Amino acid sequence: MHKNTSHFFELLFTMTEKELRARYKHTIFGFFWLVANPLLQMLVIGFVFTFFMREPIKNYYYYLFTGLLVWNFFSLSLTKTTPSIVFERSLIKKAAFPRSVIPLSIILSNLVHLASAQILFLIPVALLGTLRPMSFIYVIAAYTLLIVFTVGLSLLTSALNVRFRDINFFVQAWLIIWFYGTPIIYSFAIIPKTYIWLWRLNPMTSILQLFQHAFISYPLPGPAMLVSNFVVIVFVLVLGIHFFQRESKYFDDWV
Repeated sequence: MHKNTSHFFELLFTMTEKELRARYKHTIFGFFWLVANPLLQMLVIGFVFTFFMREPIKNYYYYLFTGLLVWNFFSLSLTKTTPSIVFERSLIKKAAFPRSVIPLSIILSNLVHLASAQILFLIPVALLGTLRPMSFIYVIAAYTLLIVFTVGLSLLTSALNVRFRDINFFVQAWLIIWFYGTPIIYSFAIIPKTYIWLWRLNPMTSILQLFQHAFISYPLPGPAMLVSNFVVIVFVLVLGIHFFQRESKYFDDWV
């Protein structure tokens, strides 16, 4: 059992390293792109949306950048993990190894990028003066929920996509809608109480609110929001693991 676990993590880290090396191979600026893309998004979205806001959000560009970093991790992970099993068909047919390593290595490499970008983000945030002694605790809680949710959903979509290739296109289309259904470019406070139940079905709501609170002292998610989001996250993880384990036996036949 110990040998199998050791082999799993060794393979996971090897594939993660390969993913990290491949991403910036032959690029001039390399890790600069960690913050370049969300920075450009922040400037464009921030400039446009400030004209339409009825109630200005305090430190809006910080608020926006916090959400964009997290969202980019989540959306990029899901976009790349969903077709990952199909893309690695040659590897799957050649060797026997835990298939979950493929999507997990993508998530782990993206996690390295997110953590690195957020460490750089701490510099302007420190100047803003919104960091508190408890910020670290909220960041850990946010990371835990984000990783668990991303892993569960990625295992589910990557396994489904082996049989139904439309899943990849569905995920790409749904992520666009999901972005606007998450409090990234607007404040959660403007959502009418009648529709709050929709955001309680969206786990990214609490995750973002935890990050926003940790970095820029925005309000924490309420108990009802946190509990409902937590239940959805756990459900997605259990479903993802179960479905991936069941379907992985037949990946060789379908890819």
